[in-house]
Amino acid sequence: MHSESSLSSLLLAGAGSNAGKTVTAAALICALQARGLVVQPAKTGPDYIDAAWHAALCGMPSVNLDAWMAAGGPPDAPPPSPRALRERLARIRGRLAEARGKNALLLVEGAMGLFDGAAGPDGGGLGSSAHLAVLCRMPVALLINTRGMGQSAAALAEGYLRFRPPWAGRGKPIFAGFVCTHVGSERHAALLRAAFAPLERRYGIPLLGCLPRAGAPDIASRHLGLVQAQEAAGSLDRVALARWLETHLRVDELLERLGLPARATASASLPLPSSPPPNDDKAASASRRRRLVVAIARDEAFSFLYADLPPLLRRLGADVRFFSPLRERLPQCCGVYLPGGYPELHAAALTANVALREDLRRAAKDGLPVHGECGGYLYLMRSLRLTDGGVASFCGLLPLDARLGTRRAALGYRAVRLLPGWLPGADERPVWLRGHEFHYAETATPPSGATALWQSYASDGLELGPEGCRQGNVSGSWVHLYPQAALAFWRGWLRLLRRRT
Repeated sequence: MHSESSLSSLLLAGAGSNAGKTVTAAALICALQARGLVVQPAKTGPDYIDAAWHAALCGMPSVNLDAWMAAGGPPDAPPPSPRALRERLARIRGRLAEARGKNALLLVEGAMGLFDGAAGPDGGGLGSSAHLAVLCRMPVALLINTRGMGQSAAALAEGYLRFRPPWAGRGKPIFAGFVCTHVGSERHAALLRAAFAPLERRYGIPLLGCLPRAGAPDIASRHLGLVQAQEAAGSLDRVALARWLETHLRVDELLERLGLPARATASASLPLPSSPPPNDDKAASASRRRRLVVAIARDEAFSFLYADLPPLLRRLGADVRFFSPLRERLPQCCGVYLPGGYPELHAAALTANVALREDLRRAAKDGLPVHGECGGYLYLMRSLRLTDGGVASFCGLLPLDARLGTRRAALGYRAVRLLPGWLPGADERPVWLRGHEFHYAETATPPSGATALWQSYASDGLELGPEGCRQGNVSGSWVHLYPQAALAFWRGWLRLLRRRT
């Protein structure tokens, strides 16, 4: 992707989690926009919340770029060639409108630590931020949380410069600079500048800034990550964010190292239109008479949706219609997709929308295909026991009950092999899909009169057993499928819709 001459790129990575990546990314977006530059946001790894913050700040979708999931296949399959993998990642970006031009920057926020990726042989690390950076020749700005650290931060930085995981071969990340975060005082900052000066002389990589704890913006979090952008993005002071970053980061030097001008006119590079046509658009309505219509839940309770999935479904021959399970009834459609989210936080409102649940029950009884992932899976179950002891009554389309815990029930990459007898065209050969799992809820009762969707495996090949549940054309799973690695699933699922129509 860095090879696209029309778009410069920067990967904002951390030495570890809690390095301040999201806050720094938000502040950098605001600062660059104030300078007239256009920022195309992206996120490494399977993350929805950070991507939604990017989209809210930039006014365009934020794409998830994950090299392990995009590779596809069984967990122990040899990775595709770097060129083939770059092409797959480029296709993901190509499904979305994106900024172009000499004054545009592809800003990618990393996940966890720079080299943290999938478990596997030779130390693993595939799918890490470093893997993406090497694969796409993307410069890295490394953020280091220096709370409780002085000169040792420079030693840590040099270790990142010298580290070569086995997957990298002769490749290595290209560093645009270091950024120290959680800096406690000006004296602390002066100590860090002195400690990093030898690294700049030795490697030519500067310390671009020292971001202080005092005055840093704060974004609240909850059990699956930060609060959602739709809840809090409007309250962010963009001017203050930009000023905070400009005060403590050498933005001019960073832009020079990326080949971008220090300032540009806002009209010099504009994003292409990114919003889908409204549901009542006449052209879309005419198209729906000829094409399949997939109703996708999207509101505060169901927002964990990969940005490239709706355009992928359109390319596969479907139209997309969004609806709110919190407030609306089921629109006219050929199938329903319920993505993940926070149904547990909106259990009362979801329970109160009796009309929608009745719509879904009638539609499922008539054979309408319905698929739910994680939070959407929960909503298809009979009930969810909450941490305060309350019980939410949900759709009852799957013979399951669940309980919400205070500890993670599962977290990690997943490769799943589709079980036969379900999706059309998927029984002739093994069909492998990739995605991830992250949830605090777990089923409290075993399925009765239902069957699993697939055999699940961890990224290191450990077999996790049958996963998911289906009854008739209603299906659900804890696994969030990565669209690029689940083309066979969506093709087969759309064939189910066509059979009904």
